[in-house]
Amino acid sequence: MDKMDRRAAKAQWRERKEDWAIASVRIGAGVWLKLTPDPASFENRVRFMLRQGAGLGGDMQTAWTDTKAITVEVVERLDPKLSALARERVGAARLAHWAETLGARII
Repeated sequence: MDKMDRRAAKAQWRERKEDWAIASVRIGAGVWLKLTPDPASFENRVRFMLRQGAGLGGDMQTAWTDTKAITVEVVERLDPKLSALARERVGAARLAHWAETLGARII
């Protein structure tokens, strides 16, 4: 990949559209939820943080240390037409709904 290809790839990455979604992280018997603008890279971020010992919560880090098995999935995608304020409000309501439904903790 030459310099121009790298520049084009960087520009394309910066201009990508956000894809807001609620993602669940399952480690052992525990479930955690997070509202994320980029669910495609969310799993990599979570795995990296757990490997570094910087988990998103002490109980999540403990569960990962015990099992080393993690499953990340998108449980709901938010409407891309929502404004930032509406997305925040709807996202919080949907996180609460899924937390109750799945018995999960919000991170």
